[in-house]
Amino acid sequence: MLDKLHLFVPFRTEFIELLGVEGRSDPVHIVDLSTLGVPLQGQISIGEGGKLEADYLRHVWESLSTGFTPLAFKVFHQSLGKRLMPGVELKASPAKLLQGHNVFGPTSIEKGAEVMFKWLAGTYPELFAKLDISATQVYALDCTYSSRLPDERTALQVIQALTNVSNGHTKSRGDNYQTSAYWGAKESRLKRLKAYLKHTEYQAQLDELKRAGRSDLSAARSARVMSDSRLQEWVRYLLRMEATVMHRWLERRGIPSRLVDLIAYQQGLEGEGRCLIQECWQAVTADLFAAFEGIQMRVIDDEKVLAALLEKFTKPAKGKWTKERTEAGVVVPPIFVDGKPDESYARNLFRTYRSLKDYGWDETMNSMSRATFYRHTADLCEAGLSKAALQKLHEHDRSNNVVPLLRFVQVDFSAQRPDWYVEPSVEAA
Repeated sequence: MLDKLHLFVPFRTEFIELLGVEGRSDPVHIVDLSTLGVPLQGQISIGEGGKLEADYLRHVWESLSTGFTPLAFKVFHQSLGKRLMPGVELKASPAKLLQGHNVFGPTSIEKGAEVMFKWLAGTYPELFAKLDISATQVYALDCTYSSRLPDERTALQVIQALTNVSNGHTKSRGDNYQTSAYWGAKESRLKRLKAYLKHTEYQAQLDELKRAGRSDLSAARSARVMSDSRLQEWVRYLLRMEATVMHRWLERRGIPSRLVDLIAYQQGLEGEGRCLIQECWQAVTADLFAAFEGIQMRVIDDEKVLAALLEKFTKPAKGKWTKERTEAGVVVPPIFVDGKPDESYARNLFRTYRSLKDYGWDETMNSMSRATFYRHTADLCEAGLSKAALQKLHEHDRSNNVVPLLRFVQVDFSAQRPDWYVEPSVEAA
């Protein structure tokens, strides 16, 4: 999937003015910000007669409202720094602009650029009319594919194992988190790579959209899309691997970075049955997957143990009678309300089991009262585990319960979308 598109669109030459700058051998190209219709910021000062004057006018990064998620853009009105000409930068997830989420989506660069231009043109037509769309440069692409993991515990273990993986030019960055891992320099001008648990990010985004949706119609619309139970089920236990490739990385491989040329290049590959986004992703992740062959991780398969404990030690629900009350002058008699089953003791036993597995018999025994320890181990045995197995659980887990990491991180390119997926259109966005 094309997860993010970063574009730079220069202004047409007839709207650019050349200014000489004292002390500089090269002139500065500049456009008149006041004619673009965009909000501006500046330094306010008091001039002669107490009149307020605005200096150093500029346009700051703006979140442009769309049908779904915002589109980030900024006008760079002069050719200072890395930009040889003034222009506009655009950053967005085409999938989010087109369909309200980026769990899965299209790979078309042309479609992604079209929907970004659609919203910019509709919001700031005066600005858009002065841009040279044909000269648009692609600064970066985010190419994203996912691997499905069996459960939450394995997903967290995979991320933990990934944080220590480096190979070739793909070096672990080190600033990893519980649900994400990063490779490559944060400000790399060639490529970057990260892996993260999509369902964790998805839920955080959905919660944020629900809050924002109280006053933002676009956010409310995105929240409705992401509340779809089919989407929430699909995203469970997805390990997302996101490869960012910059225009320098593309050019070093003979891939054009000018938008119209890159679109033609992608369409040419499609005619050969190939996918540019997939091939970029595979090139960036190749070193990492080569390293997976030699990396092993411990697998904690405790679901059956927890299920057995819950079945044996969950206490039945205890209901209770409500009190008689009066509502609107009418006496409401007491009714019996069912309670919830009590799983607390079963889960306490499971925590003791996990402690035995992680820290061993002696350390677990010393971490609690002897009476509680012996009661818990006796009840664990009653659930089907032998005392001998519990005493050797830590040693067995360290020595035998390991599998190659590659077994879990397998990306099936033919299964990146559900069978109910419908390709979104720019017209409907």
